[in-house]
Amino acid sequence: MKVKILTLILVFISNLTFACSCEWRGNFIKSSKFSQVIIKAKVVEKLWHFEDGTSFNSQDSVGNYFWETNKEFVQSIKIEVLELIKGEVNRRTFEIYGSNGYDCRESIRQFEIDKIYILGLYSSQKNENSQPNEDENDYVIGGCSEKWLEYLPKSDKVFGYIFGSIRKRKLQYSYQKLVKRILS
Repeated sequence: MKVKILTLILVFISNLTFACSCEWRGNFIKSSKFSQVIIKAKVVEKLWHFEDGTSFNSQDSVGNYFWETNKEFVQSIKIEVLELIKGEVNRRTFEIYGSNGYDCRESIRQFEIDKIYILGLYSSQKNENSQPNEDENDYVIGGCSEKWLEYLPKSDKVFGYIFGSIRKRKLQYSYQKLVKRILS
């Protein structure tokens, strides 16, 4: 009887466990061929979205609300497009939603306000697994390959996992040469 109960519990738990499982699909140059949109953009705001639809742009407010409600939350960043490299974007500012842990998206915690990044993006697909407040006008960064680089304005270079078959080390590379490689 104990074995049957334990088996049922394990089956139930395994059916409720979700996680992204994908193999690393390449460096930024390789993965850029599959991005819908590639932009140079500045992060202008970080947002936290709770499962009840409440949003905050202050980490202090997030902490207080979390302790009061114990609700789950996800993050997004609001970006300002500085340059369109590939694809089509109709707005100068929009949100990019991060991962909830099982959707194979890139986490966005590492992005800093006022820094500039080169981002390979996909349009958000609104469905039952979408983040709170996310809709079809938003974007996401895939998490199974290198889809972003830091832009270094003083030297007009980018920094990140640009080349290579495995993620060995980050490199600096000319921004102009990167754009030519993406468009070729």
